[in-house]
Amino acid sequence: MKTFTRRSFVRSLLGTGLASSLPLAGAVGLPSAARGSPVKGGVLNYAEAGDFNDFNPWGFSAVNFEVYDQVFSRLLWKDGRGKEHPDLAESWEIASDKRSTRFKMRANVKWHDGKECTAQDFVTMFGYLKDSAIGKYPGAQKIQGLMSSVKEVRAVDKLTLELLFDKPVPFVTDILDYWFLVRIDDPTDPRFLKKVPAGTGPFRLTEWVPGQYAKLARFPGYYQKDLPYLDQFVFKRLAQAETLVPNLKSGAVDDVLISSLADVGPLQADKRYAVEPSENSGSVFNIIVNVRKPPFDKKEVRQALSYSLNRAGMAQSAFFGVSRAVTSPFYSPSSLAYRANLVGAHPFELQRAASLLERAGVRNLEMTINATPAWPQMKLFSLIWQSDLAKIGVRLAVNEVENAQFYDIGGSGDLRGFALHPWINARTTRDPAIFFNTQYNYRGDDRNPYGYRNAQLEKLISDGAVETNVNRRRNLYQLANEMIVDDGFMIQVATNPRIWGRTARLNDVDVDLNGNLFAARAWLAR
Repeated sequence: MKTFTRRSFVRSLLGTGLASSLPLAGAVGLPSAARGSPVKGGVLNYAEAGDFNDFNPWGFSAVNFEVYDQVFSRLLWKDGRGKEHPDLAESWEIASDKRSTRFKMRANVKWHDGKECTAQDFVTMFGYLKDSAIGKYPGAQKIQGLMSSVKEVRAVDKLTLELLFDKPVPFVTDILDYWFLVRIDDPTDPRFLKKVPAGTGPFRLTEWVPGQYAKLARFPGYYQKDLPYLDQFVFKRLAQAETLVPNLKSGAVDDVLISSLADVGPLQADKRYAVEPSENSGSVFNIIVNVRKPPFDKKEVRQALSYSLNRAGMAQSAFFGVSRAVTSPFYSPSSLAYRANLVGAHPFELQRAASLLERAGVRNLEMTINATPAWPQMKLFSLIWQSDLAKIGVRLAVNEVENAQFYDIGGSGDLRGFALHPWINARTTRDPAIFFNTQYNYRGDDRNPYGYRNAQLEKLISDGAVETNVNRRRNLYQLANEMIVDDGFMIQVATNPRIWGRTARLNDVDVDLNGNLFAARAWLAR
């Protein structure tokens, strides 16, 4: 058995100097530089564009991420470095055969409505996955996929929980990092839109006005007695993304999720504000290649495309210096598949690209790429690519299409006849088993919708998912990473960080490995 406790975890970090920077609870990501001691009280006004459509963290709704860590808790959570931290479970034991995990839960944890939280709550929650009404909820279907290897969840006693698996699950902590504790009292309302939910997190959701805001008040019964520092977290919804930064500058809000990268430079130049990018969620801009369409069925042609990308120049010009140029999807050391020499394996070499096309017998190549205005970076990097390709006699037409058409092309196995399509994939920072079981366009079997087939790649992925020796797992996934880069059926361009702009008086807002804000330690300087 391998046992994890908060004390042993912090002790293991003392030699690295990291322990002193860890928060007491919540999520470690990119903490802002606190000036002095935390100040209690105050209201944090936060804003994003769009509106709420799902308060259940199982929905993984991108427009509601910043509610999840405030209202709900997990057994454990992962920080931006991929390290596990206790949350509702104060310790856990993973069986040596990786077929079960036992958790010792904290005593005296309360739901927001005052009910005691026990191990049975997790058993009840696991039962939701078999409820016919709740099972229709897409969020429950996502959790069903993530929890598919869990055979049984049982309460050994009031504060002892055990998870049993059909086969070895060496990545159980990554699964549980997504498994927020929820209580669905009304099966007809799994999104919690009729009645605000009860959670066990540092803030409780008290009010929601569609199209305007959600208010979250400090929960005095939170198990971390000194947290949160703030009295209230107000999540404002703005109809237009272009109004986010003006609202920040006017003082109407203290923190915003930046939608336009063009806003980054001006904010960075103003000392009243701080810009905080986070790559914790592992999101990357990439290009889907239609391997069914000649000559893109040839590896040399796909490699030529990769070498023709001036990723470093694009990172500066198209991504305004906030993204990193990457050839491999696994750019973070937090992933077992990470290998440093693969991150930049295909440097910008136009002559090499031309030679590869010549070797493949390809001349007068013409392609079209369709970008969406939802991500202006796509069109910008495509235009840079267009200019460079022209130097070796390749013609790239760059179109901008409406969002619906963009997703229609990307959702079609033949890309509607196009050779290429820009795309975004995430979870590259997670355990590779999580990544490959959710991002099917990187698979080598019939789950890959774009026709790429590679039995050797698929064997590496499948073997890695059940291998219990961490060094052998790392080797299997690094070999898979090398094959993905070499075959070029998915071509990586740059990272896609989430970027926040905040007032300088806001301190210690953390970001977890899911890329979500956590405001338990946040405080506002007076």
